[in-house]
Amino acid sequence: MPTTTDLAVIGAGPGGYTAAIRGAQKGLDVVLVERETVGGVCLNHGCIPAKALIHAAGFQKDINHWNALGIETGPVDVDFDAIQDWKDSVVDTLDQQVLDSLDHHGVELIEGTARFADSNTLHVVSGDSSGSDNTADSDTDARIIDFERAIIATGSQPIEIPGLEYEQDGVISSREILQVDEVPDEIVVVGGGYIGMEAVTKFSKFGARVKIVEALDRVLSQFEPEIVDSIQETSEMYSDDIYTSTLAQGVEYDDGTPVLVAEQDGEEIQLSGDYIVVAAGREPNSAYDRLGLDTTDVALTDDGFIAVDEQLQTADDSILAVGDAAGPPYLAHVAAHEGKVAAAVAAGEERTADTEYMPTVMYTDPEVATVGLSEAEATERYDDVLVGRVPMATSGRALTTDKTSGYLTVIADSDEQLLGVRIVGARASDTVAEATLALELDASLDDITTTMHAHPTFPETLVEAAEAAQGEAIHAS
Repeated sequence: MPTTTDLAVIGAGPGGYTAAIRGAQKGLDVVLVERETVGGVCLNHGCIPAKALIHAAGFQKDINHWNALGIETGPVDVDFDAIQDWKDSVVDTLDQQVLDSLDHHGVELIEGTARFADSNTLHVVSGDSSGSDNTADSDTDARIIDFERAIIATGSQPIEIPGLEYEQDGVISSREILQVDEVPDEIVVVGGGYIGMEAVTKFSKFGARVKIVEALDRVLSQFEPEIVDSIQETSEMYSDDIYTSTLAQGVEYDDGTPVLVAEQDGEEIQLSGDYIVVAAGREPNSAYDRLGLDTTDVALTDDGFIAVDEQLQTADDSILAVGDAAGPPYLAHVAAHEGKVAAAVAAGEERTADTEYMPTVMYTDPEVATVGLSEAEATERYDDVLVGRVPMATSGRALTTDKTSGYLTVIADSDEQLLGVRIVGARASDTVAEATLALELDASLDDITTTMHAHPTFPETLVEAAEAAQGEAIHAS
């Protein structure tokens, strides 16, 4: 007998499990289908384990500071197996929290691969049934789910580069590098985006040599050159062994060691490493055929992504899509935000997904966080722009924690309306939350400067930068 439900959610990553729980909170009967692990890539194979390793790796720099303070640590050994066990325990704890929340809200979790039979019916085959030819309706064991509304939250997977297919020895994705048994001596990373640069952050501090290969003329093309220059000036690990304007072409082997073959300025170069990590971006469309979208009215954009409107509604009245499944920016917090909106829409509410002020964070050393317009973008839109910038070295909190690298920049229009914030420095990932809220609430520079902040704290630099934009900074010249 088929299962009948108000809402079927496909995919239990940040967008999917958030949508399922919010749907249940809205009074809907909810079924959540996941073919791998609850929590998705972010929780199990991306954001969380990566940041856990970055946290562990950062202690090496802190230990040097402790010795400078007079806290003698003596020889320090790194037990990477123990670090991996701790990282896995963090993931397990969060996984269990999600499972407990799903159970608490009465969401039925089904393990299997979902495929649309039509616009109101799913067939679910037990396990991970990959490939478009594995149609669920041909399997006599398929479970049938009849739904009123469905939310597609199937996420994305790493892009595979021709010549660097993952089935080759030593060629892995950003997912597998987080599971290595020991710190490699050398790693070659293909892709100079935030995933590649975060790989440098953690593994360089653990003692590995990390080589970055980027096809464009600079790494971190999604950030302003000033930001990239700043972090490269801060640490040699972001400037040495970076090969820009370099095209990866394939892999060869030297006594079993993988060697990346690439072209730079018309010349062939070869870079060896224990692993070649392909981190050239992500793509969601690998799941589209498996979903059987051709049995629905779901349409794709010219770029090949699931087309959705501001309510995350697809061209099929019964189906919505969120997160990576609907295309860039491939950020977990965007997926979670959209999951809540889509669930509310499925429950009959008039909601739209507002991602105008979408923070981006990179966990390099120092961290980078941005929200709103950059100075260049603001200058293009407005006749006069006010800019206030303060170095982290003026922050009492930064000095007391030996985290003085970087700066904070505030951008506003001539009426002192906040337009954007750029942060390079310790705890940037936390401070950007206040900047995002300020933008969301249409805050002015006065709103920021007249709000009392605790001292000493990192967010005080936001006040100081706002005052600098007004020409009234106290500590920054």
